Amino acid sequence: MSTTTRAPLTRVSVRRMPRLFATPADAPRARRATDAILAVAAASGLVLISVAAVPQPGYSRRLETLLRATPDLLDGFWQIVVDLLALLAVVLVVGAFVARRVTLARDLLVAAALALAVWFVVGRWVTGAWPDAWDALRSAEPPPWYPSPRIAVTGAVVVAAAPHLARPLRRVGRWLLTLALLGVVALGASSPLGAVAGVLVGAFAAAVVHLVFGSSAGRPGLDDVRIGLAAIGVTTRRVGVADRQEAGLFRVDAEDENGDPLVVKVYGRDAHDSALVTTVWRTLWYREPGSPIRIGRLQQVEHEAFLTLLAAQSGVRTDVVVTAGATPEDDALLVLRPLGRPLADLLDEAGEASAVDGVALVRQVWAVVRALRRAGLAHGQIDTRHLVPAGDEVGLRDFRGATVAATDAQEYTDHVQALATTVLLAGTDEAVRAARNELGAEGLTAALPYLQPTALTVYQRQRLREEDVDLDDVRRAAAASVGTEPPELLQLRRITLGSIVRVVLPAIAVVALISGIAGLDLERLLDALRDATWWLVVAAFVLGQVPRFTQAVATLGAAPVPLGLGPVYALQLAVSYVNLAIPSAAGRIAVNIRFFQRHGVPPGSALAVGALDGFASFVMQAILLASLLLFTPASLDVRLDRGTATTAARLLGLVVAAALIALVVLFAVRRWRTFVLRWSRQILGEAANAVRGLNSPRRAGLLVGGSLATELLFALTLGAFVRALGFSVGFGELLLINISVSLLSGLLPVPGGIGVTEGGLTLGLVRAGVPEEAAFAAVLLYRLATFYLPPIWGFFALRWLERNKHL
Repeated sequence: MSTTTRAPLTRVSVRRMPRLFATPADAPRARRATDAILAVAAASGLVLISVAAVPQPGYSRRLETLLRATPDLLDGFWQIVVDLLALLAVVLVVGAFVARRVTLARDLLVAAALALAVWFVVGRWVTGAWPDAWDALRSAEPPPWYPSPRIAVTGAVVVAAAPHLARPLRRVGRWLLTLALLGVVALGASSPLGAVAGVLVGAFAAAVVHLVFGSSAGRPGLDDVRIGLAAIGVTTRRVGVADRQEAGLFRVDAEDENGDPLVVKVYGRDAHDSALVTTVWRTLWYREPGSPIRIGRLQQVEHEAFLTLLAAQSGVRTDVVVTAGATPEDDALLVLRPLGRPLADLLDEAGEASAVDGVALVRQVWAVVRALRRAGLAHGQIDTRHLVPAGDEVGLRDFRGATVAATDAQEYTDHVQALATTVLLAGTDEAVRAARNELGAEGLTAALPYLQPTALTVYQRQRLREEDVDLDDVRRAAAASVGTEPPELLQLRRITLGSIVRVVLPAIAVVALISGIAGLDLERLLDALRDATWWLVVAAFVLGQVPRFTQAVATLGAAPVPLGLGPVYALQLAVSYVNLAIPSAAGRIAVNIRFFQRHGVPPGSALAVGALDGFASFVMQAILLASLLLFTPASLDVRLDRGTATTAARLLGLVVAAALIALVVLFAVRRWRTFVLRWSRQILGEAANAVRGLNSPRRAGLLVGGSLATELLFALTLGAFVRALGFSVGFGELLLINISVSLLSGLLPVPGGIGVTEGGLTLGLVRAGVPEEAAFAAVLLYRLATFYLPPIWGFFALRWLERNKHL
């Protein structure tokens, strides 16, 4: 059977009738990551803008003055624009009913009602009075409303309808919403911040509706796919939705004019969240093996087409590239002639792996890996969903996440995935024997640290759980086959009653300690808490959880291997909990080493990751502290009398003398000296591998940026609690206080800085002009948000990490 391969992308014009809705009435709906991100971003932006709305900032007043200074002749234009947006919202609702799209009409009405409810609540918070809905909605004239109801309600309808609309109408809606935003300000119906807040209210309401009911965005209609195929010269007899969909694209099964099967992968503008947000989410958060890292639709099509052709040229049996193209609707299409059905489907039909020749399949799987290695390719998803029997050989499909010029880590990932697949096909003994014959003793030993669940595909992990296969047993069997020791994982200590007491008792003593030192009035302290702005307290509590996220970003920069942001974020939460069980650096180090060992990093490199992370944080604190002291009037105001200075000098001398004595004893005993030198040489060699990659701008940017963002967020959280209690401290002063106390508590052997941190922060805020009772109340809330609450989430994060074999 002959096929034609056309590599150049083509773009062909096809005339289409104008239409209101882009998707069919019965189009399948789905809840998208985009909607969750939009809802969170809109809600966060709305809170931040509302905090600054009253009194109106100077930049907002200047922008309002500029827009209202436009000629009076434009008032009619602005009024028409605002009314057109409302008219469009009405047309969309009526059009949905006329077209018998009852579910869409329901979505639009619910979005409008939700936007109106949010507008009521936010308006009450900001202005202190309930707004008059009828007066606010019926005209676009003064007085100004916050948020703008004309923008909020009509914007919610337009945004909620957008996934279902044809592209021209979506563009009209976006332009009208933008012009109406300017119009309500120019007409005096809202302030600039009120107009932006209206857009955020509408976006939030629409996103919530999409999350509740789903939307058809992300899947173009089959008619669109058929027209797109015709545009690039592919005639089809049948087009249908594939049973198994893949993240980041819309997969269609089709038949050409001769009845031969085709696979069509669609990266469409209507599927932008699948092609962009889902891809970025899965790549950054989970870092799944074989996750594509290309963003553009055409880039993904070109990449997969090129890698598929290159693999075929290198002797790998795979799908045949028929054509690739871009349609007038900016959909990117890749048309493939499938090699056959995946091995997983055949095994499911057979009922069990023993129904096929597992030993023969093992050899064929390693033949595929060998061909990839010769070509310098890494596939990243060597499992039975991607392996395809083809006569006496096994082929491989879906090169979307493959890469050329594969690194050692990527090759090892392919190797351990092949080992896991062959374990499922023929058992551990046969799989290990085949891997040793293929890779040799040295190659198998190098790959063993990567034999972890995180290096496997989601489908492989699921199948291993179903078959009750323990990867630790496989790792030990593989190590025994080559006569080496399996990479041991550091064991974790469990929480004990004693460890809780060591943390809880100092925490209980904090209030009594600081009360005695500062002479606090407990009645005034309770009054300060009662008078707090509690919605701002809640916002500050939420803000206090974000620094763990930025700490995870910094850890990504320190790590020598690609990691998912999700597991690393869970690691940061888990460390906050483990510190309760082991309130010292030992607990944090143990968890970090075990986590990175699970991702194929040797112990020395794992130690280096923690050291790099901590050193970067220290350097950032030192730079910020020095900058504040040098370039601002801020001062630490530290005074030491002669007696204190003498005591400190004596203490330092004792520490130095003890260290020298320990070194002399260590090097005097040969056995100890040999052990320490050998251990140090191994650890330093492994650590060098972790440090060497810091010349990468990406890693350095993540490490430095994450550390900087962490310090800024901690200071911002402290300031938010102070502001909630009715006081204000400059951001520079907050940074100075927080960094100084953090450095001080790090030098003292107190678990979590309990007592020291509270006392230092309280003293700093008092020096900044905050009354003692309010300062202590703000510090208690701050420490509760940033230190005492994270272990609660950390408990569940630790269990999740253990359950998913990250620890």
